[in-house]
Amino acid sequence: MAKISIQSLNKAYGGRDVFSDFNLEVVSGTRLAVTGVNGAGKSTLLRMAAGQAAPDSGRVSLSAGARLGYVAQELDRIDLETPLLTWVMAALPSWGEFWAEWDKAAEAGDEAALKRLAVRQTQLEHDLGYSPEHRAKAILTGLGFAEAKWDDSLGRLSGGWRERAKLARVLTAGADALLLDEPTNHLDLEAIQWLENYLLGFEGVLLFVAHDRFFLDKVATHTLFLGDSKPTVRPGSFTEFLAWRGELEKQWERQAAALDNKIKRHQAYIDRFRYKATKARQAQSKLKDAVKLEKELADMARERPNASAKVLDFTLPEPARGDKTVVSAADLEFAFPGAPPLWPKLTFHVYRGQKIALAGPNGAGKTTLLKLVAGDHAPLGGRIRMGSGVRFGYFSQHQAELLDVNATVMGEMRRMAGDKASNNELCSVLGLFLLGEPYWDRRVSQLSGGEKSRLLLAGLFSARANFLILDEPTNHLDLESREALIRALSEYKGTILFVAHDRMLLSKAAEEIWAVGRDGLTIWSGGYEEYARAVEEAKTASETEGALEKNGPRPSKKEEKEKKRRQAEERNAIYRKLRPMQEKYVVFEAELGELLDEQANLEEQLSDQAVYADQALFSELSRRYAELGERSERLLHKMDALEREMAVLEERRAAL
Repeated sequence: MAKISIQSLNKAYGGRDVFSDFNLEVVSGTRLAVTGVNGAGKSTLLRMAAGQAAPDSGRVSLSAGARLGYVAQELDRIDLETPLLTWVMAALPSWGEFWAEWDKAAEAGDEAALKRLAVRQTQLEHDLGYSPEHRAKAILTGLGFAEAKWDDSLGRLSGGWRERAKLARVLTAGADALLLDEPTNHLDLEAIQWLENYLLGFEGVLLFVAHDRFFLDKVATHTLFLGDSKPTVRPGSFTEFLAWRGELEKQWERQAAALDNKIKRHQAYIDRFRYKATKARQAQSKLKDAVKLEKELADMARERPNASAKVLDFTLPEPARGDKTVVSAADLEFAFPGAPPLWPKLTFHVYRGQKIALAGPNGAGKTTLLKLVAGDHAPLGGRIRMGSGVRFGYFSQHQAELLDVNATVMGEMRRMAGDKASNNELCSVLGLFLLGEPYWDRRVSQLSGGEKSRLLLAGLFSARANFLILDEPTNHLDLESREALIRALSEYKGTILFVAHDRMLLSKAAEEIWAVGRDGLTIWSGGYEEYARAVEEAKTASETEGALEKNGPRPSKKEEKEKKRRQAEERNAIYRKLRPMQEKYVVFEAELGELLDEQANLEEQLSDQAVYADQALFSELSRRYAELGERSERLLHKMDALEREMAVLEERRAAL
């Protein structure tokens, strides 16, 4: 059984203790989420466990004979020239070498060697399976690599795909103790879900750092929190840890308040009787007690959960009102040179106030569609137009595309905010996004990924856009900053079109999911939950179909594709009917609210004795009250009929 032992660990940076006499033991079957604010030492702990960094004192050790998996290697020239599958499999022991040893021992009649090799064979089969190549291919597929890419050299992959390749190599090699630092950063939604399921079946020790709340909660069996007066380990998910910590904070506040009240009572007694001869002794005793209580309160304060760390917290400004139709696309086509079109011709409209997330497998063209809307790409056919009065803000996951890395932080902020923004406004907004005065003269190239992301968000804030186009806006942000952004976007009154693999962002901020791919555009107006449920049902149906014996000829791929296309067309047709109904219902609701408010106001007036005494006024108000009642009744009948129509359409859509 593998075990990671941390004994009397001490580590300091810049005169600040990150770890002080820290002890911990993590055994096989434990999946430990290492959490905490930026700079708390999360990645440092993993690097020390991997032997990539040395503690000031103490030790981090792995049980003897246990294999360690850690994504850390830099790629050299030979690596970059090696085909992907070959490079991933190079981490595996060679079965060819094993069988060569076996044949040699068998020919020599060396029974002791054969027994030793049999034990090794059992261990290899347990660790790697009977077919290491199959294992490598399954992991590459799970992490999103198409089979056509397996023979490509690593040098032909982008930076994000190289990081995936590194993760694939570590998982393929197998490990008894696995250390993962932000493994979801370069993965799309499907790959993240695959990795979750892989780790849930991992039997060794897992230490991981992640800023994806869904991933944290699903994978972790225990949570280690860094950043308080001392590290805290608790069984359960990160959400469960936060609930426990919240209760701890309330308990601390109650105890601190009780101590503070006791000190105040003692002080009041001292102030009243300290100069009275008959009470002087008691006052002196109370003074000693008060000093002890103040020391106890100070000791408690040092143990208090750290609530003072700065975290991102903002609300996007109220946007200016633009056209009802924000973006309109007709017969939109796009293809990269030498490649087929990404999708069939797309026709769609984005309306004011909609919050839409684009979904689909890797390579479906989600980011490309965002760039077409933002004007960064020109369509090969069709047209795309933005409504008048629409002011858009664009966030790219590839930050270098949007930021001048040679400019200063203040210079870039001034460019993004525009000429009308005052210096005080720029300073205030940068401070709001945790980029205070020490950052203003710093070059953008010197910022971390998270700091660049916050600078882009500060620019969006100052631009006061009424249409946000966001490509992976939570990339590089820590957990607290992610959750602040999610809150801000969910409360934002403007229009949003975005791509994200952060399921918390998808579930909280997206009111609709538009799945884009080879079959075109499929709209899920029930949001991420409806989309995720449909994807899971489709996956289950596919697995069930594969497990069943053939009862007749299976539909051809062409027939299956045609069926999916018809279903998508039906869903879109239903959506086109539903959308105006939903808008009409919102108008009816607002009108009904106004009628009921006016009726309530009239009721108050009619109950006034002075109004009752004025017969003419009383009659006029009574007539108006009755008229409002009739209008309300008619409106309720309309809303009821509309609700029934919408329910029928919803049922039809759910059945597809």
